Amino acid sequence: MKPLELIEQGRFLGEEFLLWLWMRGLTEGGTSGQDGDSSACFLEDDVMLVTEQGDVKELSLRKGNPPESLEAFEALSRGMRPSRAKLRILAGDMEWAFVLGAAQLEVSGMKLPPTQAKDIQGRVSDRLFLLEEGTAHLERRFAIFLERRAGDPDALENEMKAWIADGLAQISGSAETAPWEP
Repeated sequence: MKPLELIEQGRFLGEEFLLWLWMRGLTEGGTSGQDGDSSACFLEDDVMLVTEQGDVKELSLRKGNPPESLEAFEALSRGMRPSRAKLRILAGDMEWAFVLGAAQLEVSGMKLPPTQAKDIQGRVSDRLFLLEEGTAHLERRFAIFLERRAGDPDALENEMKAWIADGLAQISGSAETAPWEP
């Protein structure tokens, strides 16, 4: 099998991981669920959803609060999956922001917490440490996700489907009329 075909076949795992992070961010305060880990992870203001079905294959939601929007939950309920999202991880007084792509679980554009070092060598050392620390928070979440998925994939899938249905019902039930309606 060609490398691109293998990546395409494994893409679903990254998409499910992004969806799981999204769900945990809104339902569990972004916690990882691991004892002793007080960090939080949330989806930010940029989410890309994809599907192979229908006329619209890709939906980009930006600005405002896409993870809690009616458009996002409608797209999810129609089978669209997150393919890329901007994430924010908070741990104590440190904060990382980056984009996570689902296809290869690639991290890009990571903004690191500020460094306190004055000399160049100290700043480089601090930035490398902060980069490792930020990716370690993400890796812990991925390990927890894989453990849950390997343990009972049907239960995890049903939990995510129920979360999407509940989110859609709550948002659409509380949504006011569309801006173009009188």
